[in-house]
Amino acid sequence: MAGKVKIHTIADVPVDVADAWLQHLRDFDTAHPGCHFQVFALAPEMTIEEVRHMMDIDPPLPVKNIYRKH
Repeated sequence: MAGKVKIHTIADVPVDVADAWLQHLRDFDTAHPGCHFQVFALAPEMTIEEVRHMMDIDPPLPVKNIYRKH
């Protein structure tokens, strides 16, 4: 199979399963070389520390930016 497919997914998940969802994406990424994920999480009710903890998965996701809405 040649080329790539770009898939856009919007997932509304409860806060208590956000870690598991991100770990699932990371596991898929690790298992399939050539995949590249860009993740955007919108969680206005969470603190920055909670968002950082949510993204604490193995192997780590490279974090480019965390924005705080004022």
